[in-house]
Amino acid sequence: MTPRIDLPRPCDDDLRWRFDCRDAQAVIEVRLAGRDDLDVIDGIEVDSFTADRFARENLRRMLAARKTLFLLARIGGEPAGYLALAFRRGSATSRIYSIAVAPDHRGVGVAQAMLGAATDLTARRGGAKIRLEVRKSNTKAITVYQRAGFHLRGTREAYYEDGEAALLFEAEAPHRSGER
Repeated sequence: MTPRIDLPRPCDDDLRWRFDCRDAQAVIEVRLAGRDDLDVIDGIEVDSFTADRFARENLRRMLAARKTLFLLARIGGEPAGYLALAFRRGSATSRIYSIAVAPDHRGVGVAQAMLGAATDLTARRGGAKIRLEVRKSNTKAITVYQRAGFHLRGTREAYYEDGEAALLFEAEAPHRSGER
């Protein structure tokens, strides 16, 4: 059964999001992450990936870079997932570099919530589209992306180190009326 996620509600800080997951009776809070969140993000990364994992030093550099923003999801105060979103100057398209959900929080809508926040953040920054790559064999992630409104845009053969192809997905970042 697919978790139903309500639309984000603004929080006190306009770069925080709250999502109600009615099926799991959970509130998923998503906020911008900072350098102080490196240990949490690295822990989720290690627990989530055996291949294609970012080294801790790469995560540290990305957290310090201005072009990459990290979103951190929490349920009941516990870290539940992270998403790395890159912006390029002069481009209307953002790119999801990585998304990971902590094993204990999978299946309740954390990925959907982070994708919703990333789409909203892209629109807030004037972006029109958001893109990502995913292993062709990662059918669970592909289903999550399609449910979040991402559409297959193409394939990159031998994209990953082991030779597996990547599927390229893209979604629209809806224009936010009344904002720049």
